[in-house]
Amino acid sequence: MKVAIFLPSLAGGGAERIALFVTGRLVAAGIDARLVAAVGEGALAGHPVYRAHGVDLHAPNEMLSLPALLRYVDAERPDLLFAFVHSAKMMAGLAAKRRAWLRLAISVHNALEVPRRARFWPRAAFGYAPERWLYRDVVAAHAVSRDLAAQVVRQFALPPERVHTIYNPLPDRPAAGAIDPAHEPLFARPVIANAGRMVAQKDQAALLRAFQASGLAGNARLLILGEGPLRGLLEAQVRELGLADSVAMPGFVPDVRPYMARAAGFVLSSRNEGFGLVLAEALSVGCPAASFDCPSGPRELLADGALGRLLAAGDEGGLAQAMRDMVAGTFPRPSDELLAAHLRQFDPETIAAQYVALIRSIGPSPRT
Repeated sequence: MKVAIFLPSLAGGGAERIALFVTGRLVAAGIDARLVAAVGEGALAGHPVYRAHGVDLHAPNEMLSLPALLRYVDAERPDLLFAFVHSAKMMAGLAAKRRAWLRLAISVHNALEVPRRARFWPRAAFGYAPERWLYRDVVAAHAVSRDLAAQVVRQFALPPERVHTIYNPLPDRPAAGAIDPAHEPLFARPVIANAGRMVAQKDQAALLRAFQASGLAGNARLLILGEGPLRGLLEAQVRELGLADSVAMPGFVPDVRPYMARAAGFVLSSRNEGFGLVLAEALSVGCPAASFDCPSGPRELLADGALGRLLAAGDEGGLAQAMRDMVAGTFPRPSDELLAAHLRQFDPETIAAQYVALIRSIGPSPRT
């Protein structure tokens, strides 16, 4: 069976990392898989899986990649085109409309039911009707949480039996043993950690307001790991709130888990998620976790609140109290047995087996 996994680029986001993971695990299972990028550039372009199994279509950009994608599928005749990320899914849907023999599967990683202004621009402009048409004949749709799978059924009007939930895996490498030595002074006080891109979706602005309201400034530190276009606005907010001595934003780190392992707690203030794997990463190193109960993922990751504190979306007062409890050491911790049983469902081998089973259930193309 020949599978083409299609991406816009090798940007360093979660969906791109999962596509690399899936490609590598399909190849290891004996499936002929290729990771096809509209533009073979980005932070992950040097990844060993892409170097060994990658194809660069050299398109002008992701939204103008249809001609190059059609040339590729005509030449390679894959049994399945498996598209990740909004723009790639739309281009793949157009390709399947132009080639009736081409079977399409899509992977959905971000919440669909969000305010129009927060959507990918074609969805903001036209809603979901174009994608319902593009994806009408997909052989399978994959979502990274049960809640997101339900959104896929509703918004793309797909039969539930075609929509499959496969969680994102925990990293398939051991956690690095130590933080960057340059960051060691940050832990002179108790640390509340957050990790994610500095974009409106992650709403670190709400996190900063909650930290200021918590009264922990001066006695604890808020550590925000990651980069993004809103860094300048967040830095200005830190100054306006008088938190310059108590908030650190050291940028991207290759592995957040050593920081979580040293922290008093981890907090997620996102407006929406597809999954929110950072919560599972925090739990995996024994770090207490709290999150807004946003769509979609945190409720499943925290087992309906049994493994961490779920707060009403936007409840900054509740988030402030969670941080106070973490620093005070009064934040409830789940039993080791309950935590281990929950985390097994995010084990890389478990997740890889589910992807392989999904692809094999689709099978080779019936065309001659």
